[in-house]
Amino acid sequence: MKRGMYLSSRQRGGSKPRTTLNDVANIAGVSPITVSRALREPQKVSDKLREQILSIVDDIGYVPNFAARSLASRHSGVVAVLGPILGSRAFSLAAKGVEDRFQRSDLRTQFANTGLNAAEEAQQLKLFLAQNPAGIIIESFAEFPVNKKLIAEIDCPVVQMMDTSLDPLDMGVGICHRDAAAAATRMLISKGYRRIASLGASKDIRSRRRFDGYRDALVDAGLYDPALVIDSEREHSLEFGMELLDRIHAEQPDVDAAFCHSDELALGVYFRSLQLGLRVPEDFGICGYDGMGFAGMKNAPLTTVQVPLYEIGEKAAELIIRFMSEGERPNDAVRLDATIIEGRTTRS
Repeated sequence: MKRGMYLSSRQRGGSKPRTTLNDVANIAGVSPITVSRALREPQKVSDKLREQILSIVDDIGYVPNFAARSLASRHSGVVAVLGPILGSRAFSLAAKGVEDRFQRSDLRTQFANTGLNAAEEAQQLKLFLAQNPAGIIIESFAEFPVNKKLIAEIDCPVVQMMDTSLDPLDMGVGICHRDAAAAATRMLISKGYRRIASLGASKDIRSRRRFDGYRDALVDAGLYDPALVIDSEREHSLEFGMELLDRIHAEQPDVDAAFCHSDELALGVYFRSLQLGLRVPEDFGICGYDGMGFAGMKNAPLTTVQVPLYEIGEKAAELIIRFMSEGERPNDAVRLDATIIEGRTTRS
């Protein structure tokens, strides 16, 4: 697809690896800077070394990416960050990682709150494109057709942040929420819980990925029951978690555990379970998601999936910086690791 001056190393929608500047350097036994100098300023290296490098370039099919230099001379110096900044504590923490990393560079950030709305994200993308941004960092709505088309034509590097369940259109960093949720659900099963509810908001695209993982694990164990699934268009909150427990307990009184799609929901479920006289974790287990501090609260040490949110933001910024300075990008999305933290809301 047409990408203007920004030459992506991956065809949009594909995943075929390409050779990189580092590959050439490793074969030649020199630094990447030396390879770059031989290609851009050949008069600064010896004839013998230049010929060696050019021969390697031909042999392995390396295509020099001169877009970074061209782009650096034209961009505004601002990286646009789009996502549910006002409605998601998780995204806000990742955005903090983005901002902190760019503050150690010559790039700066400009944020736009898109809520959880694909159409709003498309509108914000159009507004930012008129400003010649140095790069764009977005959350997950790139799979929507209108956004996908926009991103394919953007003349700057784009990083999809938070989820790596699908191949990014350009660059990506995050965790695989599907795999993390499946691991958490298998953990609940291993502790003897059998009637495990899924409590989360379908409006959140990452929540849908988590649901897929939850379902995968229960289907594999022969325990999946759609009657134990409650989704909603509401944003996550402590109060909403309390309401969800009331609903699932009324509809499915034999429910014995809840996989909650955020720690906020899990904390609400925990408080309400105490009010209902449920014994946690003996009779009812609770697992949260994101690990944003509730897991360490003295009176409610939740079992949760800890997501490296700040580090995801830092890495997203680093991908932009690396492209701007070296013209390099990873062949695949950068996947970080989530960690299951076992607290006192699940059986030992």
